[in-house]
Order: sequence, then structure tokens, then C-alpha cells
Amino acid sequence: GWTKQYRELFRNLMVHPQLVWYLNQLIGHGFRLDQAPRLLGNREGESCSVLTGGDEPRDPSRAYYIQKNRRSCQGLKAIWVLEDVEEGDGGLHVVQASHKSNVETPVDLATLQDDMGLVKQPVLKAGDLFLLAETTLQGVLPWANNSKRLLSYWYAGRAAIQSNGPGPGADEDYLPEWTKDAPPEHRAILNRPGHTDANPQPMLNTDGKKTWVEKKPERIHPSIYVRDPNSAIDDKEFYSWDLNGYLIVPGVMDVDWL
Repeated sequence: GWTKQYRELFRNLMVHPQLVWYLNQLIGHGFRLDQAPRLLGNREGESCSVLTGGDEPRDPSRAYYIQKNRRSCQGLKAIWVLEDVEEGDGGLHVVQASHKSNVETPVDLATLQDDMGLVKQPVLKAGDLFLLAETTLQGVLPWANNSKRLLSYWYAGRAAIQSNGPGPGADEDYLPEWTKDAPPEHRAILNRPGHTDANPQPMLNTDGKKTWVEKKPERIHPSIYVRDPNSAIDDKEFYSWDLNGYLIVPGVMDVDWL
């Protein structure tokens, strides 16, 4: 829908042959553009000291995993680097390997109260293409000096809808007229992703006898993964172990032992 003067420039990046090759390998054939291109960190409130993402609990509509010879990567950002990003410049930060972690992200890490030595700012050169799995723990932190131009395209799997579309029907009331008198639980079942009032999607819950729509649309954690309140495991240590495959326990031997 953009004017021709700008449309072809951005379209050429969207279907760049090398990018398309990688998308076919990582997402699979039939990927689609989920969000129009935008500069990272330029929207009001986007730059903040909070990380989002993580793959626990696993949401099949956005998850990355390899299971029974099947590879799934339902969400991916392709970030075109238009200016050099040097060490300490700020902006995009990620936690490596967090896209496939099965351990809940510690609150202190997500809020950057404790980066645990895991948060990294990629050093990038103009002309690079940075591919980022959507379930990677990530955030756009305030730029140190001047903001850098990182142009982001958000892709999704063919059948996955990650966000509301920009099309002409996205702002329309998509439910049939008769649903206005239906209870909220029935309307939630008819939810159609891709429209303004459909994201975040309504969350249905049940106790086995009755069903209701949760007031807060937060994901309901699968019961098999509920944290054991009697466990003595340190959540930060366990997360670090799951992420890296190693754990450094400092100062176990005192001077006399050494």
C-alpha cells in the first residue's frame, strides 16, 4: 500500500534472494511477512529495560524446536543492518540459545535487575543481515548515543498469525451480528486472529465444571511445568545450566584448601 517511490526499495529487501533462501531453511516453504518493516527502537516506549521472549512454556504458534525429525521455527525477525553497531552502542540485546530453553526465565533477568552475564549486544556491520528467532529472549535497550538504523521485517510460518495485520479489514468488526448477544465464552471461541480486537486473544479457562474468560490474557502455564514450591533449586543457576550446559560455582575451595 506504500507509494511507488518507496515500495520497490522495501519490497526488494523483503524478497532478497539470500534472505529467502534462509527463510526457506529456517521457517520452511510458505513463510509470510507478518509485520511491515520498521526501524527498531524508534517507536515510543519500545526502548526499555525489559527483555521479552523465551520458549517456556512452549507456544506452538511461535516456538522453535526440533522434535521427531521435524523442525519448527514459527516466528523470525530479519534485521537489515544499515549502520555499524559497535560494542557499547546499546539497542538490540539478546540472550543466546534462549529460543529453545525449556526453563522459565528468571524475573530478575527479564527485568535486567541481574543480567547474569548472559545478555549480549551484537556487534554488527552495515550490510549485515541479522536473523533472530522470535522466541529468543530479546529487547531494544536505549541507545548509548545516536540511534542506529536497524530495519526489521517480521516473518511467520504459513499458518501462524503472530500479530494484527495492516490490511483494510484489520480494524473491522469481524464477528457475525448474532454474536453480540452471545456470552463471552462463546465469542472467545470465535476469535479470529489478525484483527485489532483479537490481539491479545481471549484466554479461556475451566475447572472441569464451568468455563470462563480470564480477565488477564496471560498464558496459562501447563500444570506439568508448575514450579515445585519445596524445591531448593536456585532458579537462576538452573536457567544458566539449561542455557549453557555448564555452570561455574565460585569460591567452593577456600584459601586453606587451595
